[in-house]
Amino acid sequence: MSPPLSPSTTPTADLPSGVPGSVADPAIERMARSAHSAVDRVAGTAGSAVERVRTGVQGAVGTVNERMHDLQSNGEVWVDSARERVREHPLATVGVALAAGYLLARILRS
Repeated sequence: MSPPLSPSTTPTADLPSGVPGSVADPAIERMARSAHSAVDRVAGTAGSAVERVRTGVQGAVGTVNERMHDLQSNGEVWVDSARERVREHPLATVGVALAAGYLLARILRS
């Protein structure tokens, strides 16, 4: 154990900000320094963790936006393709619609 420091020999320049320079008890002074250091470490760790989460969320939002755009584009392509098929083969389209309706009705009746 180190010898206790008297208040008159304690250098106030070594004290963290917020710790009074005229602490009467050296043990309290050491605890204050330790607590201040611990808080600084936790704050640094929390800050970097928040930044990592923020970066991850921004990346996820960007990916979701890209996927939404892709789905919207694909949906438009599918609708255009269906319209073309209906125009090219109107009788086949009506036949497929009638068959699908018949099958759906049979399934729902059961």
